Formats: sequence, structure tokens, C-alpha cells
Amino acid sequence: MMEQRLFVFVLVLSLLLGSARAADDNCQSSTLDFIIKADDPEMAAVEDDIVQDLAKIGITVNTRVLDSEAYIEAELEGDYNMLFTRTWGAPYDPHSYLNSWAVPAHVEYSAIGGMEPPLTRDSLLTMIADAQLQTDARKIAEQWEAILQAIHTQAMFLPLWGTRVPYVLNRRFGGFTPSTQTYSYPLESVKVLSGSKDVTVAPGAGGSLFTSVGPVHPHQYFPNQLFVQSWVYEGLVGYGQDGKIIPALATSWIEEDLPSGGSRYTFTLRESVKFHDGSEWNCSVAKLNFDHVLSDTVKERHQWYGTTGQLTSWTCSAGKFVLETKDKYYPLLQELSYIRPLTFAAASAFAKGLDSDPDTHNSCKSGDFGSKWAFLEESVTCAGLKPIGTGPFKLASQRTNPDGIDYVAVFARHDDYWGSVPDIETIHLKYYDNTDDVMKDLLSGDLDMALGIGPLTAKQVQEMKFYHSDIVDVRHSEVMQHALLVLNTNKGGTSDIKSRETIIHAIDKGRFIKEEFAGLEQPVTQLLPVNPPFCDVDLSPKWAYDFEKATLLNCPRRGEAKLSGGAVAGIVVGGICGAIAIGFACFMYVKERAGEPVFQPLNREDARADSSNLDAGPIDYVVKTADVSHPNTGPINVA
Repeated sequence: MMEQRLFVFVLVLSLLLGSARAADDNCQSSTLDFIIKADDPEMAAVEDDIVQDLAKIGITVNTRVLDSEAYIEAELEGDYNMLFTRTWGAPYDPHSYLNSWAVPAHVEYSAIGGMEPPLTRDSLLTMIADAQLQTDARKIAEQWEAILQAIHTQAMFLPLWGTRVPYVLNRRFGGFTPSTQTYSYPLESVKVLSGSKDVTVAPGAGGSLFTSVGPVHPHQYFPNQLFVQSWVYEGLVGYGQDGKIIPALATSWIEEDLPSGGSRYTFTLRESVKFHDGSEWNCSVAKLNFDHVLSDTVKERHQWYGTTGQLTSWTCSAGKFVLETKDKYYPLLQELSYIRPLTFAAASAFAKGLDSDPDTHNSCKSGDFGSKWAFLEESVTCAGLKPIGTGPFKLASQRTNPDGIDYVAVFARHDDYWGSVPDIETIHLKYYDNTDDVMKDLLSGDLDMALGIGPLTAKQVQEMKFYHSDIVDVRHSEVMQHALLVLNTNKGGTSDIKSRETIIHAIDKGRFIKEEFAGLEQPVTQLLPVNPPFCDVDLSPKWAYDFEKATLLNCPRRGEAKLSGGAVAGIVVGGICGAIAIGFACFMYVKERAGEPVFQPLNREDARADSSNLDAGPIDYVVKTADVSHPNTGPINVA
């Protein structure tokens, strides 16, 4: 008898547990590859949160931490489901950033390879190219909004947070104004209020701690650092507040329509401008730099933005610099404001001066095209370039150890600068291998400034701002970039839009952004910041955390249970009853083992007595219990 009752108990318990397990087993399990760079502190801070959130709905994440070379290879091959990136920010958004998606060497090229029909990679890139050929501002705005909405609907980017660039300066300085570009640190306006005019700086370098300034080359990319290139070199125009194009080495310009359908831009060049070596800025030098950057071979490296493909000629006419384009291309002036590659080095910086041939003595530095572009050196001879520009600071000395770390990197004031000569006389860049030492030296006064993303964590920036404002002045730019989680539409696991939507809704970014960034950054819901031209658009749906929706998408049975209030109530009541039943079953089992079963049948005499008087009511069970006040009392009948 005891074994039968125990069997019933086990059966009931198994059914209850089995039904709960069946709900969990209904989740669609998958494993995703998540690649991050080894030296990316922001991504390292939130990677584990993303992994934990996805595990809650049955998605396993395989995180691969890669060095720069392996990371670039994975991007190129599309060997990832998820990776972390940032938009480029002003002045590159939206046109140059989205235009770069046509280049296989950029991660977005692989990410957009498997979008939901009718949108394809080719049709999207055609839309992007067409928007840049419009001339009416209203039409341009309409087309960019349509493009951004089409991208948004594909659920291939999870916007995480907006990045505001921090700048921490000792209180002995004044007059600092945050830059209009993410990786530019404008120190030419800073005034030294007290103490030495030799300053020490820990700069951010591409979102990480600084290691080296690179070759300080105006026409090439990494390992050259943007903030250094902006100190040393200048272009024809600059990028001002709210996207305004402002004069730089050109004082004015005129745009004319060409019969061919293109445009002619005639630039009046600034006079009395001297390079760091004392040589003169003029139209011949301007043309020399364009010849080298836009040679038939080298310009392939710069195809990420449209100007290199639009320019058909660059010539000098009566001392003025004249550019012609094949189409009416509205972003041209904005793209000429970029820190690189169309900025100017002195003729004396080139291997053979003004006679330097773009093919046989190109300004490129051998090995610095990047691994994806090394093949270009099969068609061009790189002769290098000396770091001589017109900017407010010039390279004074640089010493690099065998590990590639600059243990000396000093920049001196350009005393013949055409603009306001800087108050700072020398800038000494300091290498640190951790952010704690940066903070310690800022507080002790051994370090004057920490500029940009990288030298301090977000929590350290906030601590400096709220608890050490007597020592340092903490400034921020407006939101310059958006941090993104890229979901590869061209790889299984994220190729289905339903899977991408599930991932987006499962990640509680608001929680970990608050925890990791201490209020410095805020969650965002769309691809680009609203500050650049044509980016202030309202996109839908809002890609936000919604665990119930993620559950419904990936675990349908569990999700459906949440849709009905009555079903929820039934589950709760059923759960309570189940718990009571399990508890009572355990009580029964204990009593059985003690030889005192809770339920036992009536003896035959009692049964006959009860059956002879059916009107007395239903047959009672006898519940045998112990009366602690009367231990000899017999069984008590309960109806």
C-alpha cells in the first residue's frame, strides 16, 4: 500500500516538474560568435552583461577576444555574428560613414550582405550614392531619412549608448573648447593661467590608452593618430559648430556649374602662411599634395569617401586652387574639412620636393597602407614624407622603444602660425599602461591633462568631476558617436531578422550602461547621433529592451503564457495548489513510514452500519490522528 501511494506522489511531482521543464525546452537554442578587440575597455566592460542577458532566453555566446590583426581578418571575412563598433561622428556622418559600407575592408560591408528583401546590399548602396548627388536640401533630407529608416528596419544594429568625449584639465588652464570632431583635441585656444607653459598630456588614442603618435603622416591612417595630425596639418576648410564649413588654408571659395553636369570650386588661398620649416604655402604645394593622395593607385585606399571618386581635376589658375567634379556632389566641402587625407605637407617634406612623382616617389610610407591594402605597393613606390605642416604645433622630438611605445613625444608651438599663436609652448605626451596611474597623476599635479576616450574610465571621469572639481575641470563634447552592436545578416544565427530582433529586445542596455558608465553615457535607439546634418530623424520601431517580446520571439510557449492575464492567474493558482499537494504528499509519506497512515478504510462493521443507513450521508473516511491532550482517545470521524 505504501509503495502505491509513493508511486502516485512521484508521478504527480514528475508531471509538475516536467511541465515546467517543457516550457524552458521550448526556447530555440543557438550559439553566436561575438568578437571584441583585446584593447577595447568599453566593450570589455559590457561584454559579460550582454552574454548573461542572452543566456536568459537560451542563446549561448562564444566570445573571442582578438588582437588587431585577427580582428581585422574576422571583419573582412564576415567571421562573426556580433561585434562592437562605433559610428564615425561628425563631420563624417551620414554620407562618408555610410558610403564606406561599399568597401569590403569595412565591417559593415559583410554585415549588410544578407538583408531582408526587397533591400539588398546593392540597392542600399545605390540609395546612399544617389542621396549625395542631390542639390535641393529638402530632397537630400528626405532621401537620408528614407535610407536611415530602411537600415533601421533591418534590425542589424543595436544602438547602445551615445559617446560624449571627456576632457580633464588641471585648474591652472582656461579657455578650452571641446572639439567638433571626435578625435581632435584643440589645445591652441587654451590659456595657461599659472605655472609652466610646458604641459603634460595623456591622450586617448582611438578609444584606448595612447602608445604612439605613429609617423605623423597627413595622408595615411593608423598608426597615425588623428589628434596629432590635427595639431600638425591643415586643409583648405575646417568644420565648425552645427556643421558650418569655415575657412582654413583657403579664405573663400566660389562654386559654379559645369556644362558636363559637374561643379567647379575655385579657392582663394590664404596668404602669408608658413610651414613649420619656414617655407611658403601656395597653390603649387596644394596641387602636389593632391597629386600624391589622388594618384590612380593610391586613391583606391581612400575610396571610403566620395570626393576621391568625384574629383576629375585639380589645377592652379592665377594662384587660385581649382577643383572640378564629375557630378554635383553636395558633401565635397564637408569632406575637404576632414583631418586626413587631403591636408597639406610642405613641398620640402616630399622626397624630391615639388618634383616628386606620385608613382615613383609617392608620399606614402611603405607598410602603412594597412594589411588589407598592401597590394597597392605593387604599383607605386612609397618614398615617405617628413612631418612638416602649417598647424599650430609641430613635432619637436619622438623616440620609440622596440615595443612600439613612444617614451618621448614632444610637440612645440608654431611661433609663425597664421592664426592665434598658442599660449602653450610645448606638449609632452605621456604613456601609461593603466588608467589608475593616469588618475593618480592628475590628482597629484604630475599630469596636466587627460584628453579623449581611453586615458580614464567613465567612472573615473565622473569621480573626477564630482569629487575633485577643486583640482581639475572636466568638460564634455556633445554626443559625437553611437556605440553599436553589429549583427551580421550574412551568417547563420543572425541571418534571420526574427533572431536579430530577439537579440535586440533581450539586451538590457539601460541597466549595464548605468552600472558601467555612472551616468556619463545614456542609451540611444537609432544608428546615428542627431547632431550631424540630415541625421535628426525619428525612426521606428524603437529598438529597446523588452524581455517579454524577446521571450515571445525565442520561447513561444513561455511567451504566449504571458499574453493572457487569465492564463497568468491560472498558473499562479495552479502553482500554489501544486505546492500544497507536494507538501501534503510528503506529510503522507512520513506518516506511512511511521505506521500511522493519514487515510485508511473503515472496518467492515462500520461499513455495514453506514451502508444500512444511506440517508445518513456519504461514507466518511476515518482520519487517524493523535490527540495530544488525550493520548488514549480513538479515531475522530470528520465529515
